[in-house]
Amino acid sequence: MTSHEDALLDSEEQEIEDRFESLPSLRGASIRRPVTLRMEETDLEAIRHLAEREGMPYQTLIGSVVHKYVSGALVDINEIRKVINIKA
Repeated sequence: MTSHEDALLDSEEQEIEDRFESLPSLRGASIRRPVTLRMEETDLEAIRHLAEREGMPYQTLIGSVVHKYVSGALVDINEIRKVINIKA
């Protein structure tokens, strides 16, 4: 927008426009799709219990775990302990 066009906006309109222009682009935004999977009942109950303890839906917890796994952010605590013991 040119400075001449800026002058045509009152302060409230300019604030609205500035906020709109500062919003992150939706380009590249992730698309969430429903999936169906089969799990052991005991695993599902454990996930439900953990999710309840964290105050979130169990589906959100499952999605978070899958995302962390595929992005390489999910770590095996036993492997971390081995590395720490090796370095110590």
